[in-house]
Parts: sequence; C-alpha cells; structure tokens
Amino acid sequence: MMEYLLKSMLCLVLLLLIHRLFLQREVMHQFNRFFLLGAVVFSFLIPFNSIEVAAEKEEITYSEFSESDFSNEFVLPEHSLLPETISVETAKTPDQAFPWNEVFWGIYSLITLVLLIRFIRNIKVLMDQVQQNLKVTYKGMTLVLLPKASLPYTFLKFVFVSKTDFENGGLADAIIEHEYTHVKEGHSYDIIFLEALLIPFWFHPGLYLAKQAIRLNHEFIADQKALKTTSLHSYQKMLLALASQEVRFSLVSNLNFSLTKKRLKMMKQQSNPFQKWAKLLVMIPVLGALVYVFSEKVTAHQEKEKAEQEEVFKSTEIDEGFTLKSDGSFVYQNENYQLSQLPGILEGLDKENTIINIIASSEVKMGVIQDFQRILRETGVNKVKYQSSTGEIQLAATKVFNLAPIVNNKERDQYYKNATFFVENESGDLEEKSYQMLSDEEKKMLSFFPVAPGASSPTLEEFESFKNPEDFAVWLDGKHIQNSELEMVKYSQIVHVFNSFVHANARSEKFPQDHQVHLYTEEGFEKTYGASSGFGEPLTKGDKLYLYPAENRVNRGKPWVKDAKSAVSVYQEMNDKYEKFRKVEPHFIQRSEEEQQKLQAQFSELGSLYFRIPLELKGTVSRPIHPFAPYLKLESDGNVYYKLAEDLTAEEKSQLPPPPSVSKDKVEAYHQLFLKYEWIRMEGRRYSNKTQEERAYMYELYNAMQDQYMAMNPIQRRQVKRVNYPFIPLNENGHLTFKVVDELTPEQRAFSGC
Repeated sequence: MMEYLLKSMLCLVLLLLIHRLFLQREVMHQFNRFFLLGAVVFSFLIPFNSIEVAAEKEEITYSEFSESDFSNEFVLPEHSLLPETISVETAKTPDQAFPWNEVFWGIYSLITLVLLIRFIRNIKVLMDQVQQNLKVTYKGMTLVLLPKASLPYTFLKFVFVSKTDFENGGLADAIIEHEYTHVKEGHSYDIIFLEALLIPFWFHPGLYLAKQAIRLNHEFIADQKALKTTSLHSYQKMLLALASQEVRFSLVSNLNFSLTKKRLKMMKQQSNPFQKWAKLLVMIPVLGALVYVFSEKVTAHQEKEKAEQEEVFKSTEIDEGFTLKSDGSFVYQNENYQLSQLPGILEGLDKENTIINIIASSEVKMGVIQDFQRILRETGVNKVKYQSSTGEIQLAATKVFNLAPIVNNKERDQYYKNATFFVENESGDLEEKSYQMLSDEEKKMLSFFPVAPGASSPTLEEFESFKNPEDFAVWLDGKHIQNSELEMVKYSQIVHVFNSFVHANARSEKFPQDHQVHLYTEEGFEKTYGASSGFGEPLTKGDKLYLYPAENRVNRGKPWVKDAKSAVSVYQEMNDKYEKFRKVEPHFIQRSEEEQQKLQAQFSELGSLYFRIPLELKGTVSRPIHPFAPYLKLESDGNVYYKLAEDLTAEEKSQLPPPPSVSKDKVEAYHQLFLKYEWIRMEGRRYSNKTQEERAYMYELYNAMQDQYMAMNPIQRRQVKRVNYPFIPLNENGHLTFKVVDELTPEQRAFSGC
C-alpha cells in the first residue's frame, strides 16, 4: 500500500509539473481542465496497471513434495527448553511492543473524520443559504440574494449575490457572465470531486496542487467568456476593485480567486497554433513513459509458468483420483481397494500422461501417505496433486508435484551414516542404534533425502492473499514477519514460495492459521539453499532421529509425543534410564570425557522434554537432576572443575546464581529474580553480544523463575509478569550452548523451526 501511494503521489506531481511548464500558458483552457482532472484520476489508476517485461528463459520444473505438507504434528525445535512464547533477538514480546500501528490508524481516522464533518458542514451551510434566502431567476440563472454585502460566488446551479447590489443594478454584465460560465460548465462538480478525495487522502500533496491548478483554470475559462461582453481594461479594473473582498467557502467558485499578475496576463494571452499542436504531440511519448515507469512490472516467466501449468491439465494427461483412508485402504473410481492392489491398478494406467490426485483427510497418518508414495515411485508414476478431502487446501490443490526419486542406497548411507537413531521396539521402548545397526526395513523408512528446491515464484493473486493474517502465517527468508510487512515487499522479488496446510490438531496458539507460507528472496534463498549454505550435507552424531516402525513414522530432533499424558510417561521413562545411568559408579566427575558428554546430552534432552510437559502436569514429575550433583560446576580461567557446596570459598560462592527463594511471599521472591533477569537481559541490549557464561546465567535465572512461578497459586500468578528466554538451547558435542537465531546454521534453523 505504501509503495502504491508513493507512486500515485509522484505520478500526479509530475503530471502537474508538465501542465505547469508546457500547457498552463497556452490558451486551451478546456483541454487543460480535462487534462488536470484526468491526471488526478490516472495517477490513482496507473500504479495498478501491469506491464509484462522480458525475463531470461527458465526451464520450468515441478516442485519437490515435502512430507511436512501433510504432517499431522508440528515438530518442536530440537533440544528446545523454551515455551511457545520464545522471542528472537530483535523481536519484542506482545506486552512490550508499543502499538505504533494502532496509534497511526487512530490519528489517521481522527483527521479523516474531522475533514468529513467539515465537508458535510460546508455543503449544509451553502444549502441552508439557498433555502433561507430569496431566489430569483435572472438571465437563465438562479440567483440567491444575500442580505449582507458579498462578492458574487457560485455553487452548483446557484449564483450567490448581494441583494443590495442586485436591486441597485451594481452587477455588471461581465460579472454575471463570469458566474454564469461557472454554472454552465459545472465547475462546482470538479471542486467537490477534489474536496471529497482530500478527505481520505488529506496527506496527498499532489491533490492540493491539483485543486489549486483546476480552480485557477476555471477562472481562466470564466474570464475568457466575460471578456466577450466588455473591454479588457474595464474588466481588469472591475476585478481589482473587488480584490479586497473575500469568500470563506472552499466549495464555491468566487470571482477574485487567485487574482494575481498571472491571471491578469492570461486575459490578453494569444497562442501560436503551431506551437500548441507541437506541445500536444510531445505530450504523447512523455505520458507513455510515465505509464511505463509507474506501472507494476510483471516478468514474462511468471505468466508463462502459469500458462504452462494450465497446459498440463488441457493436454492429453489424465487426472486420476485416489482417496486415502486412515486404515491404509483407498477408494478409486468409487470402489474400495487395499494398498496391495495399487500396483495392479497403476500398471493399467498410462504412466507418462497420468497425474495422481491424492485426497486425504487430517485423520490419515503420514505413514499411510508415505506407503502410497513409495508404491507410486516403484511403479514409475511421479506426477501427483494433493488436496484435503474437505477441500481445505485451496492454493495447492491444482499444483502438480514431482515425487522425489527413490533414494539411491549409497547416497542414503552417506547422508545418514553418522546420525544417532532411537528405534521403538515392540514393548514401546526406544533403543539407541547406529545407522549400521538398522534393519533393511528400518532403513527404508528413511526415504526423505534433502534436495534444494527449485525456483517457484508466487503469482500476484497468491502473493496478495498471503497478506491476510486470518489465513496465513508468513516467514520471509526464514524469519517470521507480520502479514502487513508484505506491503513493503514486491512480489517479483520472491524467487521461492513454500505453502503448507496445517491440520487443526497441529495448529498452535501463536500460529492458529490454516496455512504456513515460507517466502524467499534471491539473497535469502541462496543463504538457505545455495551452494555455500551447507544444506543437504551429511548428518552428524549430534543429529538424532526417532523411528516408529509400527506407525512408519520418523521424527527428527525429538521423540514423538502423542498426547499430553504420554508426554509425562515419555519423560518419566527417559528420566528413569537417565537416573540409572547417572547413579552407576564411578561418579560423573571421575568418568571419562565421552561418558560425561553422553550424560550431559541426556540431561539436556530431559530438560527439553520437561519444559514441554503442560504446566498442570509438571507437579506429577520431578525436574531432571544435574549429572554432577551433589557437586557444583565452577569455571576459572577457562577450566571447568567441581566442588561440594561446603567446600566453596567466598569468591566461588559469589559466582553461583541465587537459589530459588524460600520466602513466604512468593510474589516478592519472583520479582527479585525478575529484576536480576531483566537487568542482565537489558544490559548492552543486543543479545548476540552476550557471552556463553552470561547466557547460561540468564538460563539459570529463567529456570528459577519458572520454579517460583509453579509454586504460586492462581491469584499470585496474576500479579507477576512471565518472561521469555531469548536464546535457543542446543546440545553441541555433549555441551549445552545457547544461540540467537542469527548464529544458527541452516540445519539448526531447520531443526528449530526458525
């Protein structure tokens, strides 16, 4: 919107400048009138105009389908110990952000309302004068006789004159002809049109300049007619005698408007016909250039891509619909089939010219869709469409995807060989395995292989729909933005778009929209998926994948938490294993570095699970115990060492974060922790400048506040302010580190959903 208004303003100002320099001095006032009115109208319309510009020819490729399109569960960030309300480095939390947007619209609405009231009041005052005063018909005009001395002026079909001047014959024929011209030409409608536009666009400088130019041109027209009834000298002398009088209505045409040297000079101006036509001819390319400059540029490849996509459906290709059911069966041509029958059906189809339309409801598990896709790949059918059985997926319902090819075993082995796997056994326990320990069936579950997506620019219609905050949550270059911020982005700048439908059971309070849209500019796309981005590089030992063969499901970064109650059982189960390993002799501080890192990693993962347990269920479990307890972890000159609390020196005690307060006044204790936390958080302002020690200290304070908050009753909780932890906890080589979003690698961003 801002770009449109700036274009409109600049376009009108340039058109008025052209009029001022080339047309105003010429005696062609009727042309100038419609040029000025047309300039106002077209300055609002030209920015809407689209012009197709040439673009380099690109090979159109189908988008690779991502499994997340039909994921029934939103995967939380890996090792995240934070609640949903996490904020990043430069973002303010909702209760901190000053509502500039509301203030701006409030001021705009107030000024617009005042101007609207003024506009209506001016019309009412003039119409009251018409109703309350004597009216007479004189030389084909309706004169309104005013009781007080007044300069003649015109509004609509009425000419307002002084009753005394009329009765004493003080109205010269030239003045009557001047006002009659305003009535006959309908000049009042031009003024009303401009005044009405200035109500919502009161900030538009071009409209004020246009109003001045149009009213002056009205006077040129009326003066030209009046001079046919009297001499130039007499008319000018008559106007100068009336120059001291004033009319205080913005909607009327009055006799002495802009009575300047320019207007007096124009009365005797003569135009050279050849010069006049030459200027008009020069105007044609000038106006053409303005239309080109201020129109919206649309690259040819976007229209071509859309046309080629439509051609897919108009060609010989056949659309075959398959409706998937939650039990693994499917419906084809109104008949029920089992998945084992799918290869036989596909063998009877023309694989080169068939598009498979996969229809699935939110109840269909991802594993069912993956099995269906696997059979399509194995039989050589690759072109598919996806839509919800309820018609929920609108934008992607007609888009054709190419299924990713079957992963080459060598490439798969290379990608996954260093990762850590946890496989659910028949009893429901998670067994840790290396890639080499996985069975062939378990390896087949790893069908997804990251491939950098190709360019896929949105259409203008799609881009405009993304501005609706009710339907779309939007990310630009990996960073979540408000939908209104798209007003500052040209849709032609977007080189890649990924729009996924979010099922009802996967939506969150923070992102309740039906769709999540990821947009990338050329710079952001290169940074995320380019050659130097690291995207698609083999996984490391720190990358954890959780396999659930019974559900044919793979989770990356964290275990699958099926519901709120199972979150407690999963945590309790992992905590029992952790405690058993932690209590094995020798103590943590005497173990090898490898075992210490393993214990630290388990503790970090437990913390992630603990903070995802709903608040009302946290009281049923205990927090994970540090692996080095009862010792305390200290650091000096970059070296880490451990000591018991009773052995600490005064200097070492000063390094420790304050313990949770045992004060009876829980609210006051929370406030004390809050003040310390905020003091450190605000110091230096920029989170990225803080050391790992400061981030860890903030984390300890944050956890202490969470404990204090949980100890409060509902009434006490309403008296305090919750805080967000601005860093993302990550486990790197067995050590807990804290990073802001800008410090994350592309892989870490993907894990964390940033």
